[in-house]
Amino acid sequence: MTSRYLQLSISGTTVQLRKFAEYNRAIADTGQTEYSIAGTPLDSGPAYEPKRIWTVSAMATMAQWQDLMRIFAECDRLRRDNGNYRIALEDRIEQVVSNTGVASWGSFYVRMFEPRSQHQRNQLYPYIISFVLRELDSP
Repeated sequence: MTSRYLQLSISGTTVQLRKFAEYNRAIADTGQTEYSIAGTPLDSGPAYEPKRIWTVSAMATMAQWQDLMRIFAECDRLRRDNGNYRIALEDRIEQVVSNTGVASWGSFYVRMFEPRSQHQRNQLYPYIISFVLRELDSP
């Protein structure tokens, strides 16, 4: 069986997470269908391919928590300086199915939101870290 993990990298800092309390990857809002008075469907939504959103909670070591916060800080610093603030994400948890029906592991560019930690009584993984990732564009 393939080892499952999420790996985040930016500017030489990398963290790989393997123990998850929660992992959810969803497609962002793709629009709505409303109906006219005559019953004709009226579809709305973006003209581009919908982006993905990850909600993650993972058990982490002190080093993993510190690396995650370095990644967040570097991403935010680069964003403020109008630099390339994309975090490279390698998702080996859930495969992505392409338009042609082929499933493969995903590589994405993302931005991180709301990183936080909760301390727990576990010597190997003393933190549960939680964060949200939003896809920016394709690699």
